[in-house]
Amino acid sequence: MRFRDLIPGRRAAPPSPVRDERKLLVVRVDGVEVAMVDAGDVPCEIERDFAIDGAATIEFEDAAGVVHRHHAPAYRGWLHLNVRVHPNLGCQADAVATTKPEHTAGAVIEDDEIGIRFQPFVLAGGAPIDLAGRGLFARGLHFSGLVTPGNILLSCECDQCARTFVARSFHAGFAQSGYFYSESGRYTLIVDGAIEGAPVPLSDPEPVALAALEARLPAAPDGTRFAWRNAFRCPHCSAPYVDFIAHPEQRAGEYYGLYLPDTPPIRFAGSDGTG
Repeated sequence: MRFRDLIPGRRAAPPSPVRDERKLLVVRVDGVEVAMVDAGDVPCEIERDFAIDGAATIEFEDAAGVVHRHHAPAYRGWLHLNVRVHPNLGCQADAVATTKPEHTAGAVIEDDEIGIRFQPFVLAGGAPIDLAGRGLFARGLHFSGLVTPGNILLSCECDQCARTFVARSFHAGFAQSGYFYSESGRYTLIVDGAIEGAPVPLSDPEPVALAALEARLPAAPDGTRFAWRNAFRCPHCSAPYVDFIAHPEQRAGEYYGLYLPDTPPIRFAGSDGTG
């Protein structure tokens, strides 16, 4: 099972004298409650706009007290937050940082703006989904057939330590290139699909040619080796986040690669090493 955009949703109802006692979801920005959803609101879509001057912390707390805490990068202007709660109690949220006080959900994000896609989750009371080690499509951070621009950041949540981290992604299919993660899971290497043995998206590589290519690849800056089935790891606790060893069946179809913002991808030029 995977997260998908299920319905357009509707606005959360305005406060009324009679409310469901249980708060399904409370949303806070920098510790201040900005939205609340109860059982009578579902399904719903909420939009909030905030003036910001620096980084911001966005928290989503469910009825069981579980908090998903994300951090938006520093920006001066406006933060436009969009939260959707679906009938199955799946919750999706995105934000856009802009210099404009208004932004329409789903509008094109300009080059000088920053989009943030928060990892979806299921609220207390919904059927849990085991996504440990799964890829970006299964987690609802990317969607098949929908191209995500490079200025949309992914705010990921570790399956092990539950801390969040920001990652950037790239579409390897357009360039017909292969990507490899280091054993440490902190570095990403991009290999041109024209290089012998390079795995291209949506296809399984030839094992002998892949092994020969991996033997030629340079070491990562931390001395660990790059391999096609290495995991992308949480930068906080090093637990596998996208785990291709545990879930080998998802490797060929995972055509979006990840990298940490402070460690941009390394490019392999061929026999002379990196380029």
